[in-house]
Amino acid sequence: MPQPSELRVCLTTVADQQQARTIAQALLERRVAACVQIDGPIESHYCWDGRVCCEPEYRLVIKTAAGQQERLKQTLRELHPYDVPQIVILQSIDVDPDYASWVNDQTS
Repeated sequence: MPQPSELRVCLTTVADQQQARTIAQALLERRVAACVQIDGPIESHYCWDGRVCCEPEYRLVIKTAAGQQERLKQTLRELHPYDVPQIVILQSIDVDPDYASWVNDQTS
């Protein structure tokens, strides 16, 4: 069972700022995330369909409670415009207790 001070940070990317804002808003409204930061544009380099690609993207940094991890993944799969979205979840190792409490309150 996750501890109250454990958080998850999820990284994903989308093609444009409006997609990023739409996903951020939905995650907050559904209380599956406490905070979503949007970076961009960034430049992503990757291989797809046998070719090397380079595209501008926007990165979402999503903070949620450890107990919301599976719900967050499900929600991102539902909302995400990509066929194979990047959903990378990082486990916290040191979180300020007040911040952790706020995140847990926002996602419960």
